[in-house]
Amino acid sequence: MSNVQRVTKVHCLLATACISMLAGCTVGPNYHKPAVATAPAFEEPHVEASAQAQSDIAWSNWWTVFSDPVLNNLEDQAADANRDIKIAVAQVDESGAMARVAHSYQLPTIGADPSISRTREAQYRPNNGNTYGLASTYNDLLLPLTLSYEIDAWGKIRRMVQSANAMKQASDADLRFVQLSVSASVAVDYYSLRQTDAQLAIFDETVNALQQGYQIVDNQFQHGLVSELDVKQAETLLNQVRSQRDALHIQRDQLEHAIAELLGRTPEGFHIAVDTRLQAPPTIPAGVPSQLLERRPDIVASERSMASASAQIGVAKAAYFPQLSLTGFAGYESANPGAILDWQNTIASLGAGVVAPIFTGGRIRAKVDNARAAYQVSVSQYEKTVLTAYQQVEDQLAALRFLANQEHDSASAVASARDQQRISLNRYNAGLVSYLNVIYAEQTLLDNEQLEAQVSGQRLIATVVLVKALGGGWEGRPSGQVSSHLDATQTTPAISDAKAR
Repeated sequence: MSNVQRVTKVHCLLATACISMLAGCTVGPNYHKPAVATAPAFEEPHVEASAQAQSDIAWSNWWTVFSDPVLNNLEDQAADANRDIKIAVAQVDESGAMARVAHSYQLPTIGADPSISRTREAQYRPNNGNTYGLASTYNDLLLPLTLSYEIDAWGKIRRMVQSANAMKQASDADLRFVQLSVSASVAVDYYSLRQTDAQLAIFDETVNALQQGYQIVDNQFQHGLVSELDVKQAETLLNQVRSQRDALHIQRDQLEHAIAELLGRTPEGFHIAVDTRLQAPPTIPAGVPSQLLERRPDIVASERSMASASAQIGVAKAAYFPQLSLTGFAGYESANPGAILDWQNTIASLGAGVVAPIFTGGRIRAKVDNARAAYQVSVSQYEKTVLTAYQQVEDQLAALRFLANQEHDSASAVASARDQQRISLNRYNAGLVSYLNVIYAEQTLLDNEQLEAQVSGQRLIATVVLVKALGGGWEGRPSGQVSSHLDATQTTPAISDAKAR
């Protein structure tokens, strides 16, 4: 081996070593998930995972713990056809494609640039043998492959890949949050509709009872046994209850329409059969506050967005340093197409370039400041999302605790109101009191029965909202859960039905 060859080999090794060292340099901060203070337990008392609690709530179909086949069917339809879910799926595909785009910058770009031309040059053209050459006409056929490659000396591309991967993970979590929101909306509207069914059944029974009472009073008036005032009082209450029932019918139809929209359907031809039963809600274990950071998809999405914003600081900082690139081509060139593939007609070129910023008017610094500010925004947004999650869980735990007490108290009030109605009707029939006492007792009974149905429905709705606040199900989650850190290099069948009079 000659001295020239040794020197050339040493230079190549040194250049390779320098490129490797530069490639290992990554500017910008390495991401670390910020610590969030969590309480050891929720403020509101709740049921821990036990034999009585539904602790094995499925990740993909949490609503099955309510043991309602109609709800199960509605949820399955929504999962297949809801437009918000379809939009979120498309956004996941979009972010996945952008992540692949970022990955592609880690590889060289190779392309083909063939061309063919025919040229005639003048005899007395410049530099043609001191003007004594001849005019010429020739063909030029090029078959080259081009190459361009940016050396990731400062980690700009690696930070871009990290940012794109984190955004892809955030989109995955956003999709899960949309699915959870849609399924919770279906369940809330469904149990609101069931609550309306129970209230309508109470109104129907009340209207029937008041209609019978009105007929009795009117007959008594026709025989001169009571005054017209009693008739008008009975008629007024009857019409008032009918009006309230009509308003509930509007509410039921609107709930059906809302559910149809969530299922990706038009309201025409969509109906849910009436069912006045309001079952007791399942018991949901809240767990400990720290579990929210893993369960709630909106928290995961916010944390991944924060990781992406952190990587963007490195992308912005890399602009301070020179951009190193390799360009080259290799192929064939010939004036004779028949000899284009001859070895003597091969051509090749390889070059390296450096572009370094000297004066940018503060543009690079402004972009770095912008990236840092965006990261701080994402940190505050993450903290806000966590605090909101804690609040929502505490709200529903408090609601369920007091709704259980309220349901017991309202059931007692209904029993007392029913006794009051019976006593007042007996006293009226005995001629001891006016019909106004009966009207007052009927109105009191109706109000308390309506309240009891509302409380039973609200317990079911609050349970659904609690499941959503806890992040949906937590058993059987997909194995590829989002990492918390970004690598620096890469039911009880009790029935509360409308009470018979």
